[in-house]
Amino acid sequence: MFDLSQLRVFHAVCQARSFTRAAEAVHLTQPGVSKHIRQVEEYFGVRMFDRLGKKVALTEAGELLFEATQAIMECIAGAEQKIEDLKGLRGGRVAIGASFPVGIYVLPGVLATFRKKHPYIETAVEISLSEKITAKVLANKLDIGLVSHDVSDVRLLAKEFLRDQMIAIVPKGHPWKKKKSIRAEELIEETMMLAARGAGARAVLEERLKEKKIVLKRVVEFGNLEGVKRAVEAGLGISVQPRRVVEREVAEGFLMGVRLTGIDTGLAYYSVRRKDKHVSNAAKAFLAMLETVAAR
Repeated sequence: MFDLSQLRVFHAVCQARSFTRAAEAVHLTQPGVSKHIRQVEEYFGVRMFDRLGKKVALTEAGELLFEATQAIMECIAGAEQKIEDLKGLRGGRVAIGASFPVGIYVLPGVLATFRKKHPYIETAVEISLSEKITAKVLANKLDIGLVSHDVSDVRLLAKEFLRDQMIAIVPKGHPWKKKKSIRAEELIEETMMLAARGAGARAVLEERLKEKKIVLKRVVEFGNLEGVKRAVEAGLGISVQPRRVVEREVAEGFLMGVRLTGIDTGLAYYSVRRKDKHVSNAAKAFLAMLETVAAR
């Protein structure tokens, strides 16, 4: 019979495809790793690896056992996380993904407060387009996603945590700078600076315009919202963005904010997570903090 330590070593060699790198990963000597692998092969009575110089390749039997060990290691990791939860909040980790509006303009304040209250919880943050964040939550690569639109996937649980308003932004020399509001139809003749497709706020805007049969004629895409704002400031066009995204530039006079009428300009931010995924105490603490701090 082989034990869990031998299974861990076998799994490490499968992942590294190298006895040397596996030894570093499991903190053993290379002879120690070789001994564990030999014991596994003796137990099953077949070779698990073909030695190809300094590298190794899985045999057919090795592939079958590797597939099984992947499931076993995931179960063990899940059990370890749940056990860690029993110790309270003096440890743990939460992986968070956020869309650009949330990640840049909302999340830093939430994280600052969270770290003060829970200094021992590790947080990992990824900022990307809403659809990419949602995909990574589904793939179990992120514990929590914070996105700029609601989700329809039945595997996800979405909860609104913050409301915002979309406004038009124009450069200082634009004819609209003295207007209190403009109609959505007036956007048609303008060159629009927008974030790339997949951005939640852009998707919401285009859905609302489509409902009114409004199609933008000239769109220039930027990879991020800072690029959009700088382009508008330089006079390349206008944009429609969440108020929180542009409030500093509008307050300081670099951009002019104009109220948009004729469409629903309300915007909601949502936290999303897998329905079937265990919610750790660390993740629960973050979600509770999110609702408290973001709404201020």
